[in-house]
Amino acid sequence: MPAKAQNSAVRHATVADGFLIEALTRRIWTGRVSAESTVFRETPESVQAQLANGGGVVLEKDGEPIGSGRFVPVSGPDGQGEWIEIKRIGVLPGFQGQGIGAVILAELERMGRLRKAEGAQLAIRSDQPRLIVFYEALDYIRADDVELTTPNPLSPPPFGMRKIFRTDT
Repeated sequence: MPAKAQNSAVRHATVADGFLIEALTRRIWTGRVSAESTVFRETPESVQAQLANGGGVVLEKDGEPIGSGRFVPVSGPDGQGEWIEIKRIGVLPGFQGQGIGAVILAELERMGRLRKAEGAQLAIRSDQPRLIVFYEALDYIRADDVELTTPNPLSPPPFGMRKIFRTDT
């Protein structure tokens, strides 16, 4: 079910969206994160594999893609339970600060819950600590034991965060 955010629509991504999402993500991250980021080693095919294994969303405004996010299934803390790892939530610079990232995250979480995930984990690059406050406001907590599906040995360790999905919602 698509969600709306300030005259924008969030739609579920298909595997065929791998090319679109890889290009959009690269546009979003270029100039904002270190050239060592794993985002610059992604390919349309690697994004397609993530979408096939997990899921993703594309946020469009007036039919033009302006943001996206994805997830892959992972084991929970201590290898227990089914969780999702949130990956690459991003919005083009001209659309930031409008709550669109939170809308993308909420839809990814909803998709994870539909898959019976018990929670979500994510990582924040060490050069992006301001995002910790953003995710804390959305009920994520710091978790130093988060293990990533795509660790980056070329960058300092990221900040891990985790959210347990409530079962009564």
